[in-house]
Amino acid sequence: MVRRVLETGEPLEVTTHGHPTGVALDPAEQYAGSILSRADLEFAVRAARSATDTAARTRRLNELDELFDWLPFDAECTRSYGIVTSTARASGARLRGGDALIAAQAHRHGAAVMTENVADFQPFDHVVQVLAPRRR
Repeated sequence: MVRRVLETGEPLEVTTHGHPTGVALDPAEQYAGSILSRADLEFAVRAARSATDTAARTRRLNELDELFDWLPFDAECTRSYGIVTSTARASGARLRGGDALIAAQAHRHGAAVMTENVADFQPFDHVVQVLAPRRR
């Protein structure tokens, strides 16, 4: 069972050329990336302004593909999306679409969201645990 869903920016911090960086991952936990984050990372490859940047981003994405499984966004995630967004909206929070979708994935899998951008996920923290990564 996945315990931590890594949000968009976070997977890029986890590995650089196959070596962990400053983020401490607990070997007792299971991690996965959001397929929605992978889509953002794929866009970053295509949007690179130079061949050097394209190559570096492609290499990093390939490393992440080896390091993590990517959670799909399925019909159960759409149910969770309804739950996390309606409860967040009822509290008066402003919602950001991508963050809401990732929170829904975490909710569906009973996992926490691990992100450098904890404040972005605050509207959902009453239904999904939101964690900042531990630094080494």
